[in-house]
Amino acid sequence: MIEKALKRQCLIKTDFMKRQYYFLISGGLISLTAIFGFVKTNSTDLVLKTEEQVGFGKELAYASSANKDSSKLNEIQAAIDSELIKINDELNALEEEVEIVHDKTIASYYHDKFNGRQTASGEIFSNNDYTAAHKTLPFGTKVRVTNLNNEESIIVEITDRGPFIKGRQLDLSKKAFMDLTHDKKRGLLNVKIEVLPEDYQTKRLELEEELNTIAVIPSNLDLNEFAL
Repeated sequence: MIEKALKRQCLIKTDFMKRQYYFLISGGLISLTAIFGFVKTNSTDLVLKTEEQVGFGKELAYASSANKDSSKLNEIQAAIDSELIKINDELNALEEEVEIVHDKTIASYYHDKFNGRQTASGEIFSNNDYTAAHKTLPFGTKVRVTNLNNEESIIVEITDRGPFIKGRQLDLSKKAFMDLTHDKKRGLLNVKIEVLPEDYQTKRLELEEELNTIAVIPSNLDLNEFAL
């Protein structure tokens, strides 16, 4: 009887230990599952947050680059505008030095019989040169003559005296006259006469060349090429 009781106690003890071991293993597995689940969730969140931060960082970098390029382009455009204003002001200042001597008068042209003859200034006349005769303007004076009917203009140099017909203030070489009208049947023109300042043509040419240098920039040019 004693032996049976002892065996019974051993079996009960063994069964109890098995149950304890089972609960220990089960609890451990549940804990590990929870831990791994937590780690996995946090890892995923971390990856997502990292990707969001990287994406946001790229957007910031792009925006910063775009702002930088835009700022550079604005500087280039501002420089071009400033140069255009400067050239325009210089052209206007040059034109302000021009003196109108006749708002409206009549101009004629030389007959071919005067070719090869000496003018009042001592120069030999040619109907192929851009010269003119005026009663009072100093020899060597550059004048701009504008046809009031079509606004065509030419520049000539005063080398002779005349014309001596009432109502006329200028005799042009035939070449200059025809450049204004292109009508060989016309012998008289209504014109405006202006005296030009010294070196007017040289200064204006330089300014126009500067202006043309800027004007050749295509309107559809990608100025990003200049954004260094």
